[in-house]
Amino acid sequence: MATQFSLLGIMNAALLAQGQEEIVIENDGSLEWRTLIRNWPVIVEAELEDGKYNFTKQQKELVTRSDGKFGFDDAFLVPSDALHVRRLWLDSNGTRVSTDWTQDGSYVHLNCPDGCWVEYIDVAGVDIWSANFTKGVQKSLEAVISRAIKEEYGEANNLDQAAEYHFGRARTISSQSRSPTPLYKKGPIASARRRTGR
Repeated sequence: MATQFSLLGIMNAALLAQGQEEIVIENDGSLEWRTLIRNWPVIVEAELEDGKYNFTKQQKELVTRSDGKFGFDDAFLVPSDALHVRRLWLDSNGTRVSTDWTQDGSYVHLNCPDGCWVEYIDVAGVDIWSANFTKGVQKSLEAVISRAIKEEYGEANNLDQAAEYHFGRARTISSQSRSPTPLYKKGPIASARRRTGR
């Protein structure tokens, strides 16, 4: 069974590596939580875009509502295997309608009591949330901590380089896990190319 990672676990690994206190509970209002949760989607989405990973996306309607946070009225529980929600939309008679929203470890927060749809990365897909990908996210978060909280800019640059190293390894492994694409499709022209002249 693959190692399961969590948003809070990765954040706490970054905080502890930088000599900071762990976040005991999500949404605790601390500077650390606010800083890391705001940078999380940017870090993850940038790497997904750069790396062209072989990963599994899922779409699901969310209907389990509770009271929202971060200035939003409503919150909806995301599936347990959704470490990162990529997109959120409302369904208006079969039309996707975008809206403002944010995510914490367990919920998406927005202003719509009727539910929403999300696209998320399935963390069970080891092609994406591998140890190297996770380590890259952690090192990127450490760089944020170094810059924003500790004001140690040289260390932050070194951590950005360490993150890029781990992301590079994750990209290589992901590309190797893809099925090779044949150079030529089978057919009369491809067969003719492989035949010797007579």
